[in-house]
Amino acid sequence: MNLTPATAALMGASITGFFTLLAGLSTQWLTRSRDREQRVWEKRAAVYEDVLVLVQRLAEDRRQLVRDGAAGDWDSDLVPENLSRVFAKLEIYGTDGLIKAHKESEAALGQWLAAFMNWRSRAGENPEIPQPGENAAWDDFLEKARAAEVTDEAFMVKLRADTLAIRPRRRWYQREG
Repeated sequence: MNLTPATAALMGASITGFFTLLAGLSTQWLTRSRDREQRVWEKRAAVYEDVLVLVQRLAEDRRQLVRDGAAGDWDSDLVPENLSRVFAKLEIYGTDGLIKAHKESEAALGQWLAAFMNWRSRAGENPEIPQPGENAAWDDFLEKARAAEVTDEAFMVKLRADTLAIRPRRRWYQREG
């Protein structure tokens, strides 16, 4: 087979074109992949921030109940539909470990709320906060409130750890800095 200059030029142009197309497609694929990871990270960070704020507000309300025996004005963010919306987003974007920690925190929330309502229903309209050991329902509420505080703290530690650990990955083709 005789290779003419025209044939060599066409083969060279074809090979160059093929590798140019391959490089362009690879670049586009890698860029879209990185952008998708960044978008997911931004949504996850926003959800984690909302969840952290809600957990801290619920903890403050619990402390007020322990301190005063009565709830103050409930924040509009703490109504069930808003809580459900934020926690549903957590189910979508959260890691498995974080979702498990949230379930434990949510169970503890239900327990201390039930214990408070039990005490409140027995205490009447103007309840006085009893001393420890005077009222079994109040003591149960205090115990559940302490347990909820521990689970909330474990949840927030996990939330912070996930926030710092789950960042868009640095790949070999991304420059440092």
